[in-house]
Amino acid sequence: MKKPIYLLATLTGVAAFLTAVSSYRTPEPVHFGSEKHELDSTVLDITTVAQNLNAPWDMAWGPDNMLWFTEQDGKVSKLNPKTGQITELLQIKDYYRKRLGLMSMVLHPDWKTHPEVFINYSHIQPDSVIVSKLVRYTYNGKILTDPVLIYQIPGYLGHNGSRLVISKDRKILWSAGDLKQKKTIHDPAFANGKVLRLNLDGTIPADNPHPGSPAWSMGFRVPQGLTYTKNGNLFIAEHGDATDDEVNLVTKGASYGWPYIAGFSDLPEEKTYSETHESVYPVKAWTPTIAPAGMDYYDGNIPEWQNALLLSTLKDQSLRVLKLDRKQEKVLSEEIVFSQKYGRLRDVCVSPSGDIYISTSNRDWNPPANFPIKTDDRIIRISKSGTIPKNKRIAKTKEKANAETAASLYASFCESCHKADGGGVPGSFPSLVTSSRLAGNKEILIPFLLKGSQSASGEGMPAFGFLTDSQLSEIVSYARSNFSKNTENVSAGEIGEIRAKSK
Repeated sequence: MKKPIYLLATLTGVAAFLTAVSSYRTPEPVHFGSEKHELDSTVLDITTVAQNLNAPWDMAWGPDNMLWFTEQDGKVSKLNPKTGQITELLQIKDYYRKRLGLMSMVLHPDWKTHPEVFINYSHIQPDSVIVSKLVRYTYNGKILTDPVLIYQIPGYLGHNGSRLVISKDRKILWSAGDLKQKKTIHDPAFANGKVLRLNLDGTIPADNPHPGSPAWSMGFRVPQGLTYTKNGNLFIAEHGDATDDEVNLVTKGASYGWPYIAGFSDLPEEKTYSETHESVYPVKAWTPTIAPAGMDYYDGNIPEWQNALLLSTLKDQSLRVLKLDRKQEKVLSEEIVFSQKYGRLRDVCVSPSGDIYISTSNRDWNPPANFPIKTDDRIIRISKSGTIPKNKRIAKTKEKANAETAASLYASFCESCHKADGGGVPGSFPSLVTSSRLAGNKEILIPFLLKGSQSASGEGMPAFGFLTDSQLSEIVSYARSNFSKNTENVSAGEIGEIRAKSK
């Protein structure tokens, strides 16, 4: 582990030179060869721009056109995305890393007059009490220096949340997790389970909804995503419990329900609570959980992703593209990309040019299966590199539509018995994964689909002859492709021929 840098007035010229050199680190040469990824009309370049990092938590685009980032082992650095050169700016000494450590960071928007960085990290006191510090540092052109503690709240080994943004009216918004202390989440005298709002000097704004309290809104569990849209709406992303991860639109003084409501108010006890407590419901929720982490707003040069929230996920190991309505208040659609490809994704950052940077988190306390790989952790750039010609785009769109139609047909007619993974229900419905009939001869399979089968008790598979040849083709080809060792498609023409012979 590289030692921190100290600038002392007594340094000799040689020592100063060695210190300056040591502030740069490129653990191994980064290979900038990129891979391609196609959207509906856009070709993307996917390029690793930094590697061998230690669980980067937060990224921010700096005023020097560098990518500033934190790592959980107490380092703050900046990355030249063109060369891969990393310059270390700070090594925090008093961070406490047991699952967490150094977490969020935000740069002062008035950089020319206030070259300051606000940093949140875990610290353990001499009495073994864990706290969460918000510290302001000043950038002197080379390193971050002159730390000033501006606010401190209780911490924990997990459930700290942690993401920082600065509003247009120059207030710090800080997402704080519930610390597994459910009783105080809706009490403004406590910081847990809330979005906190502070002046830049750490004092409490006079227009906060609860006098003397930093609480801006409450009722959150583990919020690790916080971002403003173009028109100034503030969105937050949080882990659920076993269910109902959420994205919410944050408003002053609002309650978002946790722990009394998870996601929407759809359970009996949640409905009872809603009768006497006003709560805001999510704009998007997920069950099973996906573990949302960092989030940023996108309005760049990738047309398919314009006016969207980009959300990185840990458990699901994917990037979610949440398209917003014109008012930037509702989520209209969701696209899932890079699922299981890079491991856990902790944060996402959009540059002014429209490039997107995602950071992996495979060397944290909870590494996923098959990770970390040798070069983890990494920062990966996603950038537009071209446009798909219209003639090829039409074919691609048609292919995608066909795939979606096939999945929909399978869900409608087969999934209730054979299940989404084709595994069936032991003792009741056969598995498609082990089905010799599905993997077998088409001349036997097709009549079975058309006519079905029934046992003496009247149970069996219904006849699907009422479906068109095309619909049957899509269902059986989908099932073969996803569940069977025989992935050969069954065409509509083949079904039509056998249907005609059986009449």
